[in-house]
Amino acid sequence: MNSEIYFSTGDFANLCNVSKQTLFYYDKINLLEPIYKDQNGFRYYSITQCDTMFLIESLKEMETPLKEIKIFINNTNPESMIDLFKKKSEQISKKIDNLKSIQNSIEKKITLTKEAQQQDFSEIVVQNSDIEYLYVSHQLVYDDEDYNKKVIADFYHTSMDTLNEKYAIGVILRKDDFNLSTENNFKHLFVRTEYTKELPLVKKDKCQDVVAYHIGEYEKIYQTFDKVKTFINNHQLEIIDKIYCEPVYDRIAVRDASQYVTKITVPVKEAERSK
Repeated sequence: MNSEIYFSTGDFANLCNVSKQTLFYYDKINLLEPIYKDQNGFRYYSITQCDTMFLIESLKEMETPLKEIKIFINNTNPESMIDLFKKKSEQISKKIDNLKSIQNSIEKKITLTKEAQQQDFSEIVVQNSDIEYLYVSHQLVYDDEDYNKKVIADFYHTSMDTLNEKYAIGVILRKDDFNLSTENNFKHLFVRTEYTKELPLVKKDKCQDVVAYHIGEYEKIYQTFDKVKTFINNHQLEIIDKIYCEPVYDRIAVRDASQYVTKITVPVKEAERSK
């Protein structure tokens, strides 16, 4: 025993950043046994067992059952170690990608919310916009709920899994529908994204946009539509084609639906004057 340094259960637990109860349990199931027990039953561990403990805790972090970890440790060889580590490395890479995706979505939501805090939601303004790329869903139809559910599900899966967009999904109305003071008349879902060849994107050309904000439940957004249409007519403008509505303050930012804020973007051009 004098040829090697041994650690008590408490010291080894501190060294490996685990609890003493964890070591007792691992000993009980024969996953990691003390290298030595004295005549009083006190457990002692070797510094060389730190590697095994690190492996156990790392595999646990990857949601590997203790039963599988035990089988691996008891039957390990260079080939099985390489095979397991390759599989776990791939899982780690996927997990990192997923966490980066979540982080990007959170950061984007922070940016959008901070920008919104600087806006006067009571104003309707004209702004210049640059070229943008949109991922747009298939058209929703009026009388086919099953089809619409599939369209929405496909769009959300692509937006979240491929584009990593989780908090900025909006809806598109056509010009004709914008002139109808009714609710639930949107035809497409959309999300703004960076250009990619992986998906069929819609290019929104550089133009002037009338931008307004609706405060309150989305079902009453047509009330703000009426104000936007009045603004457009008073400024001798004409709607180009589509209208875009995006959540600014939603259930994530506020609890009361009366405080929801929806951004309305209407691409416009100067109206043709009658001769």
